[in-house]
Amino acid sequence: MSKNETNLQDSANQKLNQSQNQQISDNSPEADLSNNNKKPAKVWDESRLIVLLIGLSLLAEGALIHYQAGDSQFLVAVVTGIAGLLMTFMAYFLPFEQEPEDEQESGDKQELENKQKSVESKTEEITQKIAEPESPATEKSLVKELVKEAEKPEAEPELSWIERLNKGLTKTRTGFIGKLKKLVLGSTKIDSDLLEELEEALYEADVGVKTTEELLAYLHEKVEKENITDPNQIYTLLKENLKNRLNKYAAPPTLNKDGLTVYLIIGVNGVGKTTTIAKLANYFTKEGKKVVLAAGDTFRAAAIDQICIWGERAKVDVIHGNEGGDPGALVFDAIHAAKKRNADLLIIDTAGRMHVKANLMSELKKIQKIAEKESCGGPHEILLVLDATTGQNAVQQAKQFNEALPLTGLVVTKLDGTAKGGVLFAVEEQISAPVKFIGVGEKMNDLMPFEPTEYLQALFADDTDKKKESDYNVVR
Repeated sequence: MSKNETNLQDSANQKLNQSQNQQISDNSPEADLSNNNKKPAKVWDESRLIVLLIGLSLLAEGALIHYQAGDSQFLVAVVTGIAGLLMTFMAYFLPFEQEPEDEQESGDKQELENKQKSVESKTEEITQKIAEPESPATEKSLVKELVKEAEKPEAEPELSWIERLNKGLTKTRTGFIGKLKKLVLGSTKIDSDLLEELEEALYEADVGVKTTEELLAYLHEKVEKENITDPNQIYTLLKENLKNRLNKYAAPPTLNKDGLTVYLIIGVNGVGKTTTIAKLANYFTKEGKKVVLAAGDTFRAAAIDQICIWGERAKVDVIHGNEGGDPGALVFDAIHAAKKRNADLLIIDTAGRMHVKANLMSELKKIQKIAEKESCGGPHEILLVLDATTGQNAVQQAKQFNEALPLTGLVVTKLDGTAKGGVLFAVEEQISAPVKFIGVGEKMNDLMPFEPTEYLQALFADDTDKKKESDYNVVR
């Protein structure tokens, strides 16, 4: 290649490089900033044009008034014209503000600068994190987070039956038993006033007339025969008598060893028969029994759906018919279906009925006879469900139902909802039948067979913590 050709080639390369550099510089942020510094041309904005048009309109209006009205409206025409003239001059001589485009360009410029600074700061931050180890403050915050995670409350463990019983009888323990202790242990002598107050406390606790009279007669006899003068002994005698009363009727739930066991569950509306049946099914299933339920309540709306839902929760089969059907026929079918399934226990639900309705009570007798005929020795338990919070009304229910059917036992629910608790003693004395199951909560495991020893242990649990007379407010 000749020297001239070489010079031409170098010259072409320089021009190409200059054009590329010029293009890059034009696209750079600095070029954008320099372009943004150019002063924009003045432009009449919308508001300025409106002021100008109003001024011109007023001038025209003034001239029109003078032309049409003559000298009679000369003053009005002059004022209107002057106002128009002022607005016209105002529109023209007011200083121009920066246009929105200028503001937008300025905003874009500021945004670009901010982005550049942000990128630089993030780059420095990332570089520092890579190059430097974690600071003590960061490590401390991580430790705090781990401690908080460890301190989160764990799921509460399931309580044992004794623990649930203690918890469920809290109201009765602090109400009924607490009042007796305060009354007896807070006295210095045994006299008629103490016994009268004791009688009143027993009535208020729904112990009942019969049980209260027997208790007081027992105390009078003991005080006179043994010449008792210490009020502490009165409290001890009360505990012993209540214990003996519960143990007098105590009996475990009956189970048929030769075949199917049949339980008939009865009660008034609203005491929780259906939920009690589900809890019974849950208990016996855990005891290894195969349980079947019979939806004998064919009258109440949605009763069949309700017991079917509870059956699913308890994982047991439910035999049911149609709403409004014959409950006797349903019981017949349920007994034979349970036998075919090799079930150990059939629990029959019944429609809630008032204990004063003779015709409804006679229907229960019909169901009882069908169960007797179709099962071996059934029904093996006729259990009346009672709500402990209803007090003496529960005692009357037990009396009326027992007159219609020979009750074999009672299921007393909602003991956790009453501070009285004396109904348990009263209802056993009323019908001379034992409490077979008690409920102290809403959960499936909150219904268990009644054990007098466990019940009294939970009822008088506070006595283990308060053994001295000084622990009570003794009146001197």
